[in-house]
Amino acid sequence: MRKKIGFSCCTFVCDSRYAVAPFSTFKKLGIPGPPPWPFVGNLPEISKKPGQPFLVEKELAEKYGRVFGYYLGRIPAYMISDVDLLKQILVKEFSKFPNRPLANFGGQGMSSRKGLLQLEDEDWRRIRTTITPTFSAVKLKQIAPLIHQSCDTLCKKLEKIAQSGEKVDMWRTYGKFTMEVILASAFGVQVGIQTSDDELYTSNAEKLFQQPGFSFVLMVFPFMRPVLQLVTSLFFHSSATEAAASAAFIMKAAEEVLHLRRESGVSQRKDLLELMLRAEVTDKDGKHVSKLSDDEVLAQSFTFILAGYETTSNALAYTTYCLALNPEVQEKLIEEIDEAVGDKETADYETVQNLEYLDMVLCEALRLYPPAFRFGRICSESCTLNGVHFLKDTMAIVPVYHLHRDPEYWPDPETFDPERFSPEAKQKRSPYCYLPFGTGPRSCIGMRFALIEAKLALVHLLKRFTFQRSAETEVPLQLKAAVTMAPKNGIQVKIISRK
Repeated sequence: MRKKIGFSCCTFVCDSRYAVAPFSTFKKLGIPGPPPWPFVGNLPEISKKPGQPFLVEKELAEKYGRVFGYYLGRIPAYMISDVDLLKQILVKEFSKFPNRPLANFGGQGMSSRKGLLQLEDEDWRRIRTTITPTFSAVKLKQIAPLIHQSCDTLCKKLEKIAQSGEKVDMWRTYGKFTMEVILASAFGVQVGIQTSDDELYTSNAEKLFQQPGFSFVLMVFPFMRPVLQLVTSLFFHSSATEAAASAAFIMKAAEEVLHLRRESGVSQRKDLLELMLRAEVTDKDGKHVSKLSDDEVLAQSFTFILAGYETTSNALAYTTYCLALNPEVQEKLIEEIDEAVGDKETADYETVQNLEYLDMVLCEALRLYPPAFRFGRICSESCTLNGVHFLKDTMAIVPVYHLHRDPEYWPDPETFDPERFSPEAKQKRSPYCYLPFGTGPRSCIGMRFALIEAKLALVHLLKRFTFQRSAETEVPLQLKAAVTMAPKNGIQVKIISRK
């Protein structure tokens, strides 16, 4: 009997220590933050607004300051919105924060673990170095005709809608457009998604991005002990299962395309797949040549889907929404486009790149509505930066949504004002308070691709149409978030033909 009592007491003490032991970390470091719960840390508080974690992060930052600590399970995480400290973490001391805190998307086979989002340290560096030239201005210019082709299809589709006066959800319309573009430019597949009723690709990608609770799983799953992992897996079983199935579908499609390309030999297509198959890197002596394996090519193609589908469709939808609600901005933008393009149907690559006001409008839309509403880094070695001590294996989380609406960095932050991104205004502001694509060595490799795709689409559209607020336009816009931040109920606007 005494042995049983002793064993029970020992178990209780061990469980109690496990429940509370790690939760004194930030208190010892003198870092403020919300009080944690035993065993689960601050998970209940973080998940109190399902589908809107960006609002929880904003509330916490406003309450506890630009540097505070909280606990994902038993793992300490620093929430950082101080621009000087972000410069240290993301750029100057990148070697101490080199990796992302991301789980596998779907976990289907080795390929799914070799994408740039998941790779770490030297594996990441090798792949990044190898494919970076694929996104150079010269290479993107070669891909521009593929984007123009999908833009033409989009305009024809919207012309019919403008003539009929029917309602249109521009978010879903842009989703089909960006999926068609990414399949054509990354995989070399011309599917005709915009003109087809078959939504196989877009529905699978949408499931991957917008499963309820999936953001929570992605954020905490890699850092939880087995018992909590099991509970999380069971609780979000449906979300995880559907996401895995969607990931498997996309990976299977990529495998088939790669197999066909290998069988047919070198292609003359100027798509990202062909550029990756040809990509190679030499060492400093110019001797060693490194090429991507088929698994690595597949993984990057899958990553392009993640980076190029919903993020760009969201950016286009948000920009369209902002233009519809701000007709004076839209008129000024149309004047710039008309003057630059003239009587031509659209602009060439160089002309679009030089449209200054278009860049300002798109940047301001991404400030208000950043698709990537947060990102993070793992601390690889204990260090002290700007007076803040970071422990090894903890996380530094950047709350992009909050950062973009901080009134100290952005006066009157809820107002849509493209003049914030004039050359003069940008010079007066730290670049680290605007991070829609991250920054530093681990910034989004597809940033140039996403921006040129969005700009080409907007030029095509605004040469032909204007966007107007309708009775169905939601004000204020309701948002939801899983992997990315998207409009909860779509983007409803009226399409008016300029002809």
